[in-house]
Amino acid sequence: MRNEKTDIVVSWLDDTDKIWQRDFENHVLLLSKKITSNSANNFARFRDYDTFKYWFRGIEVNAPWVNRIFLVTYGHLPKWLNQNHPKLTVVKHTDFIPNAYLPTFSSDTIALNLHRISGLSENFVYFNDDMFLINPTKSTHFFKHGIPRDMLTLIPATTAEQFNHFTINNMALIHKEFSKGDIIKKNFFKMINFKTGVKYLGTTLLQLPYPNISDIMHFHLSTAMNKSIYEKLWARHHDIFDSTCRHKFREITDVTDWYIRLYSLAIGNFVPTRMHKLGTLISIKDVTSFEKVINSNYKIVCLNDDTDLTSQDFEVVKKSMQNAFEKRFPSKSNFEI
Repeated sequence: MRNEKTDIVVSWLDDTDKIWQRDFENHVLLLSKKITSNSANNFARFRDYDTFKYWFRGIEVNAPWVNRIFLVTYGHLPKWLNQNHPKLTVVKHTDFIPNAYLPTFSSDTIALNLHRISGLSENFVYFNDDMFLINPTKSTHFFKHGIPRDMLTLIPATTAEQFNHFTINNMALIHKEFSKGDIIKKNFFKMINFKTGVKYLGTTLLQLPYPNISDIMHFHLSTAMNKSIYEKLWARHHDIFDSTCRHKFREITDVTDWYIRLYSLAIGNFVPTRMHKLGTLISIKDVTSFEKVINSNYKIVCLNDDTDLTSQDFEVVKKSMQNAFEKRFPSKSNFEI
């Protein structure tokens, strides 16, 4: 039986921090980086909705089992944060990311180096700050005997998604290591399983006749990870990971931490669970649905940002989100001063 201790890692950014803004703008100019509205580096993707305190309230109420929470930050901290909370460890980028990769404005670099965080447990759950626990959980929702809970569903490739190039890069690396036959043989009864749900089983069955695996479904939720898998894959693919991490901004040639999850699925390092029942993804523009979802039976909700929001619309949505979260989590947590 593996170590049952489970940590949580969450990454957070304050886009209003003047030092960070100057650093960001200087590197945009230095690298002559073109930032477009649909870019993975669009400034809007760094916007803070001032809802992070509700993230902590959700964790305190719904994840009392957590061993430690590692807050990953550029260097700034929320003014309301209680840094002396016994379960909280603040980790700056400079504390764990190699100097050769700093400063970084790429979430890929941050996520690919989490295993370097000092004191991080073998088993950890990775959250972005737009992923909220809204109902009570147990550590067994994420791990069983130290093995991540996840779901392997085969899906067709699509060019519709904005960041499809990352998917292609990740899957290309998977194809170099595994044949479709290897993955199916290793995971047949985990994939062909009614417990995953008829819809997702059907999606997988439709992909079986094709010679290669085009893609594997990714759920935009927090991810259960094993630190040892990170270490293994860095040793195996150092040059590829190193190349990605040396990019100050996300590039179309990058691989992402999704690859680490895909690798775990490919080798059978997961316990099947209905990920679509665990949580859901919702657009922040859909305020009415958002209010319903955070009062639903889901354990996790991920708020999908929209870079097309004008500054005025952003402020309206931001206020609506804060009001909804305040109703859901009205009591201050011990993570707040």
